[in-house]
Amino acid sequence: MNARTFYRLAIANTASAVYLAIVGGSVLVATATTFLVPDPGMIWVWPALLTAPVSLFLVGAVGPVVPDGELLFWPVYLGLIAVSALVQSTALGALWHGLRRGARRLTASA
Repeated sequence: MNARTFYRLAIANTASAVYLAIVGGSVLVATATTFLVPDPGMIWVWPALLTAPVSLFLVGAVGPVVPDGELLFWPVYLGLIAVSALVQSTALGALWHGLRRGARRLTASA
């Protein structure tokens, strides 16, 4: 897979763009809530749930390496959310591409 194909599957289609906008919005809301509210609660669960199951696997795999109290935890967590969002977005883009190609074949043969 070259860079152009990856870009088209991961970002440059409607389904992936909407998904990435939702995930990005949840990260922005969680960040703003963390800085503005004294007790943000469990707001950071939403970005992880929106990028599940990939994020749950990655955070579970890397979590013991970087404990929660360290300064490095949040950049690692956000990086894992970003990687998970790209993996999910690529899969969604491939599904979108396959469905559109199948629909074109059906309309062309009819």
